[in-house]
Amino acid sequence: MAPSPLQGGEERRVREETQDSRIPEGLRITRPALLLAQQVGVDLEALPRGPLVTEAVVREMLKGQEPIPPGQAVQDPGQIPGRFTGDKTPAAVLVYGGGGHGKMVIDLLRLLPAYRIEGVVDDGLEAGSQVLGVPVLGGSGCLEALLHKGVRLAVNAVGGIGNIQSRVAVFERLAQAGMTCPILVHPTAFVEASAALDEGVQVFHHAYVGSAARVGFGTIVNTGVVVAHDCQIGICANLSPGALLAGGVQVGDYALVGMGVTVNLEVKIGARARLGNGATIKRDVPDGAVVRAGTIWPSSD
Repeated sequence: MAPSPLQGGEERRVREETQDSRIPEGLRITRPALLLAQQVGVDLEALPRGPLVTEAVVREMLKGQEPIPPGQAVQDPGQIPGRFTGDKTPAAVLVYGGGGHGKMVIDLLRLLPAYRIEGVVDDGLEAGSQVLGVPVLGGSGCLEALLHKGVRLAVNAVGGIGNIQSRVAVFERLAQAGMTCPILVHPTAFVEASAALDEGVQVFHHAYVGSAARVGFGTIVNTGVVVAHDCQIGICANLSPGALLAGGVQVGDYALVGMGVTVNLEVKIGARARLGNGATIKRDVPDGAVVRAGTIWPSSD
């Protein structure tokens, strides 16, 4: 059984500061992806502009190429038969979940030329039906067949608002199937070069992730969210549309920050806490606490 990425997957750095003049203008690439691309001789000019290029994207582009022994550097890739030659074929990706969040994911993926949507997997939808024109391939039972077909990337499109465990269960299922969850960043969102996004993070349109912030595995940064400088966001948190996090805010694992919530400077939100829509958070919120919509926390302030 594959180890669960929820137990501490490798951090994916977002465009770490570098003086490497070989990186083409406009290319957004994580440090692991850059090191892999340089090792195997990928033409950086051939990589897609706009979407964040992760290690998983580079590996998908290299599928079917001659394998490279671990630790072997490539000095002159043009002299090695079968090596990457600039093919811009998008990587196949499946969308797990065909509900409302799944529709958002489909629209996002259609804006990222690095990906081609293979289909939707959903245990509650009939195989052969469609979601925004994308075919439903079946339930979780078809993951093995998709993997054998060469589909190794999957996006968790189960939001888990009412039950976060449903989203966690999908990540576990995908990990057991041997699939990787790429980082998705909408072209209209902005992630600072010094910020870090872990695998499976989804950043939607007009969101902002600030300097030295870190967003943990599988977290959703929804439409119009502001994650200011030095924020630390845990695993599988859900930052709903319009949430505003001031500098140095910490959000625990599996927490829900509702729509339009405002969190003051350096406040800590506990694991599995739920902040209702429009709440104002002035002090730390304990693990598992519920803050009612439209209220100020703590109420005594």
